[in-house]
Amino acid sequence: MSDFHSGYKKQLVGAAEALFGVPGVRPKRRVGPMRRVGRPRHVPLLAVIALGALLLAAAALAATQIIGFGTPVTARRAPGRERPSASTGIGIPVAGAKSAPTSAQLLAISLPDPAGGLSWGMRIVRTTRGLLCLQIGRLLDGRLGVLGQDGEFNDDGLFHELPAAVLDPDMCFQPTDRVLLSDAGLPAAGELQSPTTSCQASWEPRTRPSEPRHCPAGDERLVAFGVLGPHAVSVSYRARGQLHTVATAGGLGAYLIVLRSPPDPSHNIPVLGGTSGPLDSFPMGPGPGSVVSRIVFRFGHRLCQTGFDRPPGGLPLCTKSIAHTAVPIPKVPRGLHTRVALKTRKVPGGYDLDVTFTAPATVENASTTYGVQVATPSDPACGIGGVWGQSVERDVARGEALRVKVFVGQRPGCHGVAQGRVILGAEPLPGAFLGTVRRAETIGRFSFALP
Repeated sequence: MSDFHSGYKKQLVGAAEALFGVPGVRPKRRVGPMRRVGRPRHVPLLAVIALGALLLAAAALAATQIIGFGTPVTARRAPGRERPSASTGIGIPVAGAKSAPTSAQLLAISLPDPAGGLSWGMRIVRTTRGLLCLQIGRLLDGRLGVLGQDGEFNDDGLFHELPAAVLDPDMCFQPTDRVLLSDAGLPAAGELQSPTTSCQASWEPRTRPSEPRHCPAGDERLVAFGVLGPHAVSVSYRARGQLHTVATAGGLGAYLIVLRSPPDPSHNIPVLGGTSGPLDSFPMGPGPGSVVSRIVFRFGHRLCQTGFDRPPGGLPLCTKSIAHTAVPIPKVPRGLHTRVALKTRKVPGGYDLDVTFTAPATVENASTTYGVQVATPSDPACGIGGVWGQSVERDVARGEALRVKVFVGQRPGCHGVAQGRVILGAEPLPGAFLGTVRRAETIGRFSFALP
């Protein structure tokens, strides 16, 4: 037995002596035939409660001592992606109330791991650019973090806390969106940061020695999570042929599912990115390839459902007429116009475009963005109307000069005129192609020849 466990046992014995006034170890006393045995001593209820609390506290202490804490998780950035600030990218966590350093909210979700050990949890973080970001990981002593295993932190076996400021841009979205995300082959360590993980799924081929090793057998997880809005009641999913239903948590309709990952990709499990849509859009996934098979919503006194796994004679399908959900649409002024200047440079595989223009309106958060889109000719040589683009992921002042660089690919034999436009519209959903926006207004146009 370790020194820690020996000391832990001594603490419990000492607590018993203090509470009950009896030694921790007492030899058996022989009772003669004429000896009168006294009544069992009554133990006060408060003493029992106090001992129970001591046991729970000691167990929590034991967990932290056995695992131990390591250095916190640090942010990882994809190549070419700048560090976010209060006015750029996804922003940074907003200041919390009173003494709280951020507005991060650890949800009342504690999901057992399929192989045991620390539970899984989920946190929501609000940013200075008006976005909601999700974080998931393992739970220890009310903290969210990553375990030092599966290649994380050199397999040190410690718990590494995940700070609220370490955000994954692919898990940040508009507060008015419903988002269903999932990832198959995730390491049991709990690491979900893009762009890389410490080990890759067993069915993914390793083409280069520099690529992450395969996750150990039994340490691959299928994780599905998201937020479905304040009207969401529950989500359902199937595992081993059985239907399971879990209630959503918090006012945003959050959910989390953790399963053992399938041993091969034939199960048609989606990757991170999943399904997204505005709160008022019905019918909305999930589709047959989704982890979540059914979602139940409550609008007023009416319940409805959406998804592909609906029991016959069950709840009615959710529609806009049932939802009556008002979704704020980013205000994009109509009739805006700007002059566009263009410079092109031939590079291997295509052209680098340097697009400059003056912003005709202010952008104050991530709900709207300026972007540049370029469509190549639609013919067999060029492909079926390929679109290239890039968005301006920061706050912009009215009258500010903007410069956007876009690469446009050119296939062999592809010739003609490429059409481009400058747009102002709603930011893309998580995982959307760069330069794509929703509800966009065209504020300028340009074109150039592909010789």
